[in-house]
Amino acid sequence: MRILGFVGVVACLLAGPAMAQAIDFGDDSSEWANDGECDDPRFRGPGMTSTPLLDSDIRRDATDCRTAFEAGQLRLADAGGKPVKVDGINFGNDSSEWANDGECDDGRFTGPGLTSTPLLQEDVLADATDCRNAYNAGQLRLLGVAEDGTIDFGNDSGDWSNDGECDDMRFAGPGMTATPLLQADIMRDATDCRQAYDAGRLTLAGQ
Repeated sequence: MRILGFVGVVACLLAGPAMAQAIDFGDDSSEWANDGECDDPRFRGPGMTSTPLLDSDIRRDATDCRTAFEAGQLRLADAGGKPVKVDGINFGNDSSEWANDGECDDGRFTGPGLTSTPLLQEDVLADATDCRNAYNAGQLRLLGVAEDGTIDFGNDSGDWSNDGECDDMRFAGPGMTATPLLQADIMRDATDCRQAYDAGRLTLAGQ
């Protein structure tokens, strides 16, 4: 899948209208909607407003942003090596070996936009553009996190459960194990991770 990723990226670049259909532009509820300038901070390009961008305008200036995007005057903002947040989610940066291949490799997510290859600890918060694009297109969601922020810790079916260390790569902090994190342990070390989280020794990665 990774080998074919580059081909997929090229295809997306050549199919602007198709990609526009995949992007959730939202609605026109912004105070600045329909003024001929895109005010959604998820985008960059000459079609953007020159005024300060506000998170409150995300998905709220649909007509302006869609029109400019389809005219080739906008692109989805890239990470540029800096953390990128959408809907409060820190997507991180593009430092992964597999960044910009058209598939999300960050183990915090689930959905059809996620790669089918094994997920690695080092790719958490390191594949921002791929994951953000898939999230914006409705092809990803945070794994085990409800819309109200409630965390589903899963169960204790992992090989390393109940050893006093959290092995779930969705988390970060002093309560984490020092050993390599594995995809197989996501949502399978509930007691260890919940106890460390409740004790303030863990947060969701990127928060």
